[in-house]
Amino acid sequence: MGDTSILSLYADAQTTLARIEERRRLSPVRRPWKIRSFIAERQALAWVDATSVEASAFTVDGRGSIGGAAFDLTHWRQAVGAPVTLDTLRTDINGLLDWLGVHDVPANVGPWSPPGLPLADVRQHVARWQEEAAALPPSPPLLHGARLALAWRRCAPIGRGDAVASFLIGDRHGPGRWDASFGGLVALGFQVSAAAWKIADPAQFDRLWLRAIVLGASDHLDQEARLRGYADRAANHIASRRRPGRLKDVLMMAMSRPYISSRLVADQLGLTSAGAIKLLGIATVAGLLLERSGQSSYRTYAIPVSHATHAASAPDPLADPDSADFWSRD
Repeated sequence: MGDTSILSLYADAQTTLARIEERRRLSPVRRPWKIRSFIAERQALAWVDATSVEASAFTVDGRGSIGGAAFDLTHWRQAVGAPVTLDTLRTDINGLLDWLGVHDVPANVGPWSPPGLPLADVRQHVARWQEEAAALPPSPPLLHGARLALAWRRCAPIGRGDAVASFLIGDRHGPGRWDASFGGLVALGFQVSAAAWKIADPAQFDRLWLRAIVLGASDHLDQEARLRGYADRAANHIASRRRPGRLKDVLMMAMSRPYISSRLVADQLGLTSAGAIKLLGIATVAGLLLERSGQSSYRTYAIPVSHATHAASAPDPLADPDSADFWSRD
C-alpha cells in the first residue's frame, strides 16, 4: 500500500469499523442507534448529491422500519440499506442498475425533467466501468472501494447522480463488508471533514477516503455513547418513580425517532390523547424530552441528545500547510 501514513489510516479505519460491529451486537441502545445512524447516512448522501433533507422528515413505524422523507430528492436512495452482492457490482449490469433504481428516461420528458441517458447507453457505460474496475491493481477492500468510487465518478455512466452512486458502490465494497454501514458512512465522514474530495488526485483520494471512514465511524460511535448516557439517565428516573406507567415506552419511542407527538404516542401505545399528553409532560418536566413546537396535541418532542459531528482528527491532505499559521503571523 505504500507508506506508513496509509498503513496507519487503514488500521484506524478497520479498528473503528470493527468497533461499530461490536456495538451493533452489544449496545443496549442498538435499536434506536441503528435508526439514527441510517438517517444520518441518508442525510450525508443527500449532501453528496447537492441536496438536503431534514431528519424530522423521516418516519419510523412501530417495527422500526424507516419511511422516506416526502421531499427527499437524493438520487438512488432506494439503495441505502439495501443488500447487494460484490459479484453484482463487478459483473451484473442489470442487477447493479436495479439495486440503484436506475430506470429508462421517459420519451416524453418535459422541460423541467432531470437530464439523463437512455438505459441502453447507461448499460454500455457501466460495462466500460466494470472493465476498468476489473483492470484495477489488487488492493485491500477499503482502498479498493475508494478506487472503484473514483473510477465510477470518472466514467459517470448514468449521467445524473453519479457522485452519490460512486459513494454507494465504494461504501458497499469497503465498510459494507462489516455490519457498520447502510451505504453512507463514507459520505458522512466526508461531510464531517469538509475535505475537497472533488479535486483530489488518486493518491490524495485514497487518504481522504480512509480518513472519512474513520470520521464517519467515529461519528456513529459518538452518537451511540450519547444515546447510552441518555438511556442510563432515563432508566434512573423511571426507577425512582413509584408509578411510572407507560413512561418507559414513551421514552423508547422518542429514542427511536427524530421527534414524537402526543398523537403518535397515543396511536402507538393505545392511550388516550390526554394520557399521552400527561406522559409527555412528565418527561419534559424531568428533562428527558424537549418540546419543539406547536400547541396542545400538535406539540412535538425530541430527546435532549444532540448529534454533534466528530471533529477531524487528522490534517486535510489537500490543505495549505501554511494556512494554520495565517492568523499568528505578524
